[in-house]
Order: sequence, then C-alpha cells, then structure tokens
Amino acid sequence: MAAKPGPLLPPSLMGLIEGRRAGLARHMARAVVSEIRWDASAGAPPSAEAIARACEAGLDLFLATAREARAPTAEELRRVAQLGVHQARGSQSVEPVLSAYRVAAKVAWNAILTAWREERTGDPEAMVVTANYVFTALDQVAHEVTRTYLAAREQHLNRGTRARTRFFHALISDTFDSEIAIQKQALALNVQLAPGYRVIVVKLMQGKSETERGAEMLEQALSSVDLPARSLSHVADPSTLVVFWPEGGPPASAFPGQLQAETELRWAARVRPVVRAGVGSFHPGLHGVSRSYLEAQQAIDVGRRLRPEGGAHAYEEVVPYLVMTQNPLLAERYVRHHLGPVLDVDSRGGGQLLPTLEAFLAKGSMKQAAEMLHLHRHTLIYRLDKLREILGLDLDDPFVRHRLQLAIDLRKLL
Repeated sequence: MAAKPGPLLPPSLMGLIEGRRAGLARHMARAVVSEIRWDASAGAPPSAEAIARACEAGLDLFLATAREARAPTAEELRRVAQLGVHQARGSQSVEPVLSAYRVAAKVAWNAILTAWREERTGDPEAMVVTANYVFTALDQVAHEVTRTYLAAREQHLNRGTRARTRFFHALISDTFDSEIAIQKQALALNVQLAPGYRVIVVKLMQGKSETERGAEMLEQALSSVDLPARSLSHVADPSTLVVFWPEGGPPASAFPGQLQAETELRWAARVRPVVRAGVGSFHPGLHGVSRSYLEAQQAIDVGRRLRPEGGAHAYEEVVPYLVMTQNPLLAERYVRHHLGPVLDVDSRGGGQLLPTLEAFLAKGSMKQAAEMLHLHRHTLIYRLDKLREILGLDLDDPFVRHRLQLAIDLRKLL
C-alpha cells in the first residue's frame, strides 16, 4: 500500500539526514551484522559491504520519497530489496532476511527522530508522514522479499518432488544402470538406502472402494508408526502408498495391522477406514526391489478379489492362486469338480448354499457362521446337512475344507 501524500518535511531536516547518510548507512549495517544470526537455514551471510549498500539504498529511498511526499517507485523498491531478494532465493528460512530489514529500519528511524529533535521544525502531522515513508517502504520491501522466497521454495520443492519421483520410479521399475547410480540419486535426495527391500503396496478403503486422498491419509498415519531404519515410503498415485521395508529389520507382517490401527484412530469417525495391503517377497540387491514391487501388486490385486472387505496378503500366500489362474480352463475345472453340485442347486433355488458353505469355512464353527449369516442355528444345521448330502463329503475333514476353500477362492478370481 502506497503512503498517502502529506506535508513536505522541513528542508533543514532533510539536509541533516542527507549529510549523515554515509555514516548512518554504516551504523545500520553494523547493527544488522551484530544482531542478525545467519545460520545454515538462511544460506551464506551477505558481506558487510553489501549490507551497507542496501542500507544506503534504503536511505536514498526515504530521502527521495520524503522530499516529494510520494510513494516509492517499483525501481526504487527493487534497489532496496535486491540484496534481500538475492538472499531469499537460496534460503530455507526468510525470517533472518526480514529481521535484517527491520533492524536497519529501526536504526534509521531512531536517527531520524534524533535529527527531528535537533531541528525542532516539524509538526506532529509531518512526523506521522515520516513514519509512513519509512515503515510503508519496509512493508513493501518485505513483501517483495517474501514473495521471492516463496516462489524460490516452491520451485525447489517442485524440483525435489520431481527428482524424488524419478528416483522411486527408477527403483521400482529397475531402470537404473547400476546400484552405484541409484545410490548417487539417493545421496542427492539425502536418502539412505538399505542393501535391499521387501515392498508393501497399501491402499485405504471406504467400504469396498478406494478412498480419495487415501495415499495422503496413509502417509499421515505412517508418521505415527515405528518403522525400521532406512525404510522408505512413496506416494505412487492418489490412492496408493508404497512402503520399502528393509531386509534385516523386524518382520513386515505386523505392519499392515499397525497402519490399520492408526488410520482407525485418526479417521474412523469419518471414513470407516480399512487398509488393504500386498506384501512382496525379498529379492537380494536393489535390482530386486522391482520384482518385490510387482509381487506386492499381484498380492494386493488377488487379495482385492478374494477379500473385498480389505486385509493384508503376502505374495507367498497367493502364489497357488496365481499359478492356477494362469490356466483358466484348469482352474474352472477345479471349481466345477468341487462346487458343481452346490452351484447347480443354487442356480435352481435361492442361492443360499454357497454363501453358507463359505461362511462355515471362514468361521470354522456353526455358532460364528450363524451369527455371520444372521441365521438361526437350526437353519444353519439344515443347510450344512444339505451340503453334506449333495457333495458327499465330510465338512469336518481338514483336507476337504481346504479343497473347498481353494475352489471358492478360485471362483472369485475367474
């Protein structure tokens, strides 16, 4: 906001300040050097000479605008802000830069007040106008510096995000030339790599659908889960979080449950979160990460069809399904051989026997299966007797139960 025109300041006051310009600029620069701490976040500190030149430019701006009772031009502001803008481009924190301008303005204002008392030729309204010249210009310079800092940080973050994305894409697609090459990429991103990883692909579910922003929510929950050293995470898409679990660390089997508990703690009241995860096998070396990633994707895809309600599936657990579904005709024959009579009866009736069999196999007891299906116990007993009759099998035999469960699962994958 530009300063409003006001009464011209006394020429004698302006002359006094102009005569003290060089010494005042050095005094302002010394105050900045002594009071401002330029730590690593603010980049390399500017030289005392550069600070003094910036202070001189600030005094010139005050003298030029005060003489003519006008607002500063863009070019005048640019000269004053130039050093701060340059500093802000390479800083991780803009506060030291802004503090430097505030310190310099404070020293200049005290000097102006001292000169004012010596002259005793200005009225209070002119004093207010003088403050306007000094502090409005300070606000405008701070705005320019902050805008430059934010733009530079956004560019830096975008470059970092793109570089990080390229790094993870190379890791999971095995497109890097050598382990030394991918290690160099990791060092540039300040990422410490383990010798090898087991990959876990995770999605957040609401009901049977993937939750929008699920990867972002999972990443927030991940911050509260204890991960082993050198573990990594990457948002592959808005619904998918990829976790790289270092080999040699604690078992990864408990991790999906921990993430489930954390998401429930954070968002259960809003989205009823359910975590679905696929866990790949470990393959030695960083070139083995891509294979583990593919296995995790296969495990989560099979798990999605087997258990739509969510859960974690390791690749080793779903290998039999992957092998059998590679030959759909063979898998269909297996399903037909074990479940054909049940499917035929259900097709003619109300389709009640297969859900009954599935619930009984999943729960392992009549009581729990009845509760799951919301049936009276006698109704469940009747249906189980019917299943035994048409299948000609002992449903209490573990081998029979295993074959029937495999057939039910394969049917979901066909």
